[in-house]
Amino acid sequence: MNKDDVMYGQDGWELLEHDPDMALGRILEEACGMEDKDFNATADRIEWPIRILVFKRMDTGGEGRAQHIAEYVLEMALDNLDQDYGGDEITEKTQAMKDAALRFGRVVVAEYVPWNCEPSGEVIEYTREQVRKLEEGDA
Repeated sequence: MNKDDVMYGQDGWELLEHDPDMALGRILEEACGMEDKDFNATADRIEWPIRILVFKRMDTGGEGRAQHIAEYVLEMALDNLDQDYGGDEITEKTQAMKDAALRFGRVVVAEYVPWNCEPSGEVIEYTREQVRKLEEGDA
């Protein structure tokens, strides 16, 4: 899984496909009656053109998310240390601690690959004739 991966599907699909051909095959399979192997019979059940949406991994929030992670992690770390080793006073965050926590937050945001996807705005359209040729192996 990579942050730059794109996925393909239709609006409302819970599971997306890794390439447009797989998405097209799924659409045709869902439209195909078990008794019908004839392209025209299947094609008559489909709204044309077929529109396959291109999805991208969701943005994890950039610098704002990195800052939030930094503050949260530093707060949790100091609370933990204060509980085990502190007295009655709360430890103040030093600039070095804040800088290190922010570097950590940036690395987490940069390396994290979200599972969720969102439409990229790009759409791939297939006409009935294009799909007929693909199905016949003429493409």
